[in-house]
Amino acid sequence: MERMGNVIVDETHYPGEDLYSDGAVEDRILELVQSHAEEEFPKVVARERDWAVMYHLAHERENILSWYPFAPGAKVLEVGSGCGAVTGAVASGAKSVTCIDLSKRRSMVNAVRHKESSNITIRLGNFQDVEKDLDRDFDYATLIGVFEYGQGYIGGDKPYHGFLTKVMEHIRPGGRLLLAIENKFGLKYWAGCREDHVGAYFEGLEGYQHTKGVRTFTLPGLCRIIKDCGYDDYKIYYPYPDYKFPYVIYSNERLPRQGELNRNICNFDRDRLVLMDEGKVYDEILKDGLFPLYANSFFVEITKPQTEGIQNAGAIAVDKQADMAGQEDMQPESVIYTKYSSGRSRQFSIQTRIVRAADGKNILYKKAEYPEGQQHIDHIAEAGRRLAGLWQERGQFFVNRCAPADGRVEFEYLQGITVEEELDSLLAQGKAQEAADMLRKAVMRVRASAETEGFYMTPGFLEVFGEAQVPAGMPSFAVADVDLIFSNLLLTEDGRCHVLDYEWTFFFPVPVDYIVFRALHYYLQSAAVRAEFGRQFDFYGEFGLTPERQETFAQMERRFQSYVAGGSISPGSLYHSMGKPAVPLGELLSETERRRAQVYLDYGQGFSEEDSYFIETGRGKDVCYTVSIPGQAVGVTVDPALSACLLKDVSLMWTGEDGGEIAPVCYKTNGYQAGKDSFLFDNSDPKIIIEEMIPQSRRIKVSYRINILEGETVDLLLGELGAKGRDKKKIRRLIKG
Repeated sequence: MERMGNVIVDETHYPGEDLYSDGAVEDRILELVQSHAEEEFPKVVARERDWAVMYHLAHERENILSWYPFAPGAKVLEVGSGCGAVTGAVASGAKSVTCIDLSKRRSMVNAVRHKESSNITIRLGNFQDVEKDLDRDFDYATLIGVFEYGQGYIGGDKPYHGFLTKVMEHIRPGGRLLLAIENKFGLKYWAGCREDHVGAYFEGLEGYQHTKGVRTFTLPGLCRIIKDCGYDDYKIYYPYPDYKFPYVIYSNERLPRQGELNRNICNFDRDRLVLMDEGKVYDEILKDGLFPLYANSFFVEITKPQTEGIQNAGAIAVDKQADMAGQEDMQPESVIYTKYSSGRSRQFSIQTRIVRAADGKNILYKKAEYPEGQQHIDHIAEAGRRLAGLWQERGQFFVNRCAPADGRVEFEYLQGITVEEELDSLLAQGKAQEAADMLRKAVMRVRASAETEGFYMTPGFLEVFGEAQVPAGMPSFAVADVDLIFSNLLLTEDGRCHVLDYEWTFFFPVPVDYIVFRALHYYLQSAAVRAEFGRQFDFYGEFGLTPERQETFAQMERRFQSYVAGGSISPGSLYHSMGKPAVPLGELLSETERRRAQVYLDYGQGFSEEDSYFIETGRGKDVCYTVSIPGQAVGVTVDPALSACLLKDVSLMWTGEDGGEIAPVCYKTNGYQAGKDSFLFDNSDPKIIIEEMIPQSRRIKVSYRINILEGETVDLLLGELGAKGRDKKKIRRLIKG
């Protein structure tokens, strides 16, 4: 036993060495948590620009559990705690947290980052060894990104059944197991992402034919394991875009709506292909109710039956048994939807939740993620009160009524269709004119919603929007909800238009036209079909938003977004600097076609396209293939690519049927000599010409390293290669490109 601050680290079952690791980066992560406070981690992640650092330290990792309504004072078991990415979310309201992990180095990171917590114990070792000494009365156990490794933890013919059963043995009757895992059939894998654990395309979809030790499951497959183990009381949730960095948690009671799933390119760990528009495909999936089968990840809550009784009862006091029996329904609320406000400063970071009350009714509320955000929550309630009075006079909008309750603000749960959804539906039906009329009506509602006054600059305006060049006297709302975008306007059956969210309401003059600009911008610029709709009808011009005025409002919007972010950095905002390549299918096909080798055969009448064939060489720089020459051919030429390119380490060998090398091939090229066995081809018709045939072989083994080049790079390379005293470093930079 040792202590790291208040955290206890138990090495009783530690084998003496770490059996898995991300390598030296874990030492760097330990240095970072030793020298930075938790609230500094977002800036640390942005500075380090390393996937492992992001994965272990990004605050958004906690989103998979920070929404979950743990009962206060619970006893929690966390299996596979690693560097403690979610330990803080578990420990914040728990009486005790017992972490289990194989890696001492990762556990040291966990201990250091949570050293102020006196309710955490970390037990090192394999789960099978540690679990023998574990209590059997935990209120909760968590397997976050761990269940897929069940074969390594447990082994046997049915390792995942065994793993689930073994963990459940340590949960009290009525307690819950919380499990997060990728969906083997997640849409991202069909769309071109590599399998998360092994990095191979379609490996899970094809049944892990080349993989041992890790498995993910389809929804039916996962449910089958749970039921096989005797558990029928379970709930499925769907973290989006996945469980690692979720910003929305859906459930079967609140599934995604069309248009919501639009953050699908977020590959930080490895490159991917883009074989489809996932957002559009998700919309089709949602139409037919198939989302649960193709969600990228699952979060499962499994409840242990009360009737199983308390195992190891001799070790548990009678009063403890009675106390636990009274916790049959210990969940304070049943959450059916959570959305996080990712990328905001702590004072504006909130969660939006929909919960199912005991009477079966749904309640929507917003709560602050941090204590600094409570003032913002109180501001929302005050904004609702003021707007209700203003809008009631004109009758254009009705406030989605709210009321403060227990530090949060609760809203009506309204049913209807948003203006955005209705516009999209009309466009999908080809009814552009009807959509235009509806958009105009929505804008007129905004403009007529309340009395206006002439704009004048205030300190509040300067703080939020900066020194924008807004003309004095421009019509403005004194109490201004700037977020009257079409997704916030709900049309109900009674013909009313309700404003769902008025979080961004300011109590100082804001130009009405800026609010109109935002509504148009966030609708027309968010999808190709909407942009085309905007080009068909010049709405900006129609509503008097000149190019100059648009630029002023765009500047205001940038300043507003900066005000909301307050220096906060979310993983999503780092994709442009840290994300790995996402190669579209069209580009992939073009690149692949340019890299194809073409073999021309001469049957005594010269070379021709008819007497040629292609060899696919893939996308890697290292290329190797065999050219087969029919017996009747008297000559052969190889085009190594259909593009300007640089070949290095070129080797051509005559080989026998068994692949054994016989002799080097005599050849010449139409390229420029760029070094030993290296050639620069400055056009789309590079050629390797075989100068003579030999009777011993009809097979040539061809190998080289290839860089496909663009015209400008070719010109620069030619200049460098022709120059005296070649700058080799500059040439390498040009080739790398």
